[in-house]
Amino acid sequence: MQENGQLATTLQKKPPGVVTPATPQLKRLNAESVTVVAAGFLKRIGHKGGVKPKKVSLEEGIYTVEVEMKKFTAIIHVDAETQEITSYEIQPRGEETSSFSFSPKTMMVMIVITAVVSAALHFAFKFLGL
Repeated sequence: MQENGQLATTLQKKPPGVVTPATPQLKRLNAESVTVVAAGFLKRIGHKGGVKPKKVSLEEGIYTVEVEMKKFTAIIHVDAETQEITSYEIQPRGEETSSFSFSPKTMMVMIVITAVVSAALHFAFKFLGL
């Protein structure tokens, strides 16, 4: 047990003449690292789905990260010096396609319903002699 105590004491001693800064140096941000910061932030606030980075820009010391999610677009501002998120905005995603777009499953259901109704009407009119 005493060996562990001596080892811990040895590891805590600093060589003479070595100056350590009072505050740790922050890693310099770049587009990739600021995107990771933004994606991590979105996950922490509850957006657990997939995120797709769309755009990163740096203006006047503030990184702006635009990220697309399933139904939303997030815009996150990160201070380049402090690496703090200064603001964010989450908006519903604007549909770039027609508002009448349907999924393939919906289209198949509509076709089947139309076919069933057409067949039912055909036999009903035939039965009635019309």
